[in-house]
This record gives sequence, structure tokens and C-alpha cells, in this order.
Amino acid sequence: MADREHSSDTDAPRSAEARLLFWLKVPYVADVALVIIGAALLFADNAVGWWVLVFAAIRAVIGTIALFWLYPRIRSRRRP
Repeated sequence: MADREHSSDTDAPRSAEARLLFWLKVPYVADVALVIIGAALLFADNAVGWWVLVFAAIRAVIGTIALFWLYPRIRSRRRP
């Protein structure tokens, strides 16, 4: 039992990093949904689809910056 408690203590920083990484990746699912919606609007001859696609692209760029630039900085701060 003591070993389990000890191992969970050492896994705590990893699980916090895993949660952070998960929440940085989740918006990509929303971006895929926005692309599907934008494409559906374009197929229905609705020009708003272009704006939805542009919005999804901007979100994807911001998410990529957060994932590859901010995440390593946050992770390096947490390590002693």
C-alpha cells in the first residue's frame, strides 16, 4: 500500500502535465467541427462558410502556437 501512495506522489507532476497537454489539444477537435460546418455551409452556397473556415484557421494557428511554444515554457518552469 505504501508503494502505491509513493508512486502516485511521483506521478502527480506527470499527470498535471498530461492534463495541460490534453487541454491544449482539445481545441483541435473544435477546429475540425468548425471546418465541417464551414464546408457544409459552402456546399449549401452560403458565403458565411468562408468566414467559419477563416475563424477555424485562426484558431488552429493560435492553438499550434500554444501547443509548441507555450507548453514547453510552462513545463520547464515547473521542473526544478
